[in-house]
Amino acid sequence: MAYKPDSNAMILRRRLKQIGLSDPAVNAAWPSWWSDDAEGSASAETELRFSLARKLGLDARSLIDEAESPRFVWRDEARFKHLTTEDEQELSAISSFGKALANALVSATPVNQPVPLPEATVLRAILLRHGERPFVRLSDLLSIAWSVSIPVVHLRVFPLEQKRMAAMAVSTGTRNAILLGKDSTYPAQVAFYLAHELGHIALGHLKYGHVLVDMDSQLTSPVGDIEEAEADKFALELLTGQANLTVLPFSKHYTARQLAGDALNISAERQIEPGTLALCFGYSSGDWPTAMAAMRHIYANPKPVWSEVNQIANRQLSFAGVSEDTASYISAVLGRLPGS
Repeated sequence: MAYKPDSNAMILRRRLKQIGLSDPAVNAAWPSWWSDDAEGSASAETELRFSLARKLGLDARSLIDEAESPRFVWRDEARFKHLTTEDEQELSAISSFGKALANALVSATPVNQPVPLPEATVLRAILLRHGERPFVRLSDLLSIAWSVSIPVVHLRVFPLEQKRMAAMAVSTGTRNAILLGKDSTYPAQVAFYLAHELGHIALGHLKYGHVLVDMDSQLTSPVGDIEEAEADKFALELLTGQANLTVLPFSKHYTARQLAGDALNISAERQIEPGTLALCFGYSSGDWPTAMAAMRHIYANPKPVWSEVNQIANRQLSFAGVSEDTASYISAVLGRLPGS
C-alpha cells in the first residue's frame, strides 16, 4: 500500500491538540466551508488559520508558521479564582477561548440603552416589582443581563477536556459577557453563579478588556479574596435580600425532605426561591449532601438548566451583523437545543 502523507488540515488539527485544546473546541471552531477541495489552496489554508485563530483566541502568525507552536493571545489579562492544579498553558487556553467567544457574542448582541447595573438591593427591588413570582429566579437574572446588553450563554463546548470552569465574566472593552460552565438540573445553582458574575461586573472588579474566571467550586469563596467575598455578598443580597443569610436545621435529625418542605413553605413569605434557601442551608451548615438531596424534592421535574439559558440566548442574539462563520461557531457553542 502506498504511503499517503497527512494533509495540512490534519497536521493543523494535531498542532491544536498538542497545546491542549479539546476535540469539541476544535470541531466547533473548524469552519463549515472547509472541504477537501480547499486543501492545497494557499488562500483557503490561510483563511482557515485566521478563522481558527479568531475563534480560539490564538495568534494567527503562530498558526501560519508551522515551525512555531500555536500561541494563545490572552493570559495576562485574566484572573482566576479557585485554582488547583492548572498549568499556565491550560489557563491561557481557558482565558483566550473565553475572550474570543465573548468578542463573538458581543458582536451578535444588539446594543440597548447603556445602563450600569445598580447595587444588589436596588436590582432586587426592580425584579420583585416587575416579576411574576415573589422571588428572584434564574430567568429574571437572564432577563436583566440581556436588557443591559450583557450576553449570557451556557457553554456546551469547552477549550479543555476537563471542564472545570464554573463561570467567567469577560470585558471586551466597553461591553461585557458572561459564560456559564457549571452543569446542573437545578436553576438555583446556576442562578447563584450568574448573580455572582453580575456582582463582579456591577462592583467594577472586571477591568477594561480583562477576563475573570471562577473555576469549579462548591459555592464558597477562597479565604482572603475580597473580590470574591464582595461578589458573593452581591449575589446573596440579590437573591435573598440579605448579605449573610443563615439557614440552619430545625432539629438534630433534619432530613432532605424536611428541608425541601420548609423551603417550599416559606419561600413566598421570605421572597427567596426555594432552591436558593436549600443552597443557603448547605452554605450555613456545611451539610451539602442534605442540601443537594433536598433539590430533588424541590424541583419535581428537573431538566438541564443549560437549555433554558441557551434558548433565551438564541432568541436574543442577532446574527445579521456577523459572518456566517461566526454565527455557525456561536451556534455550535450553544449546543443542540431541544426541538432544534
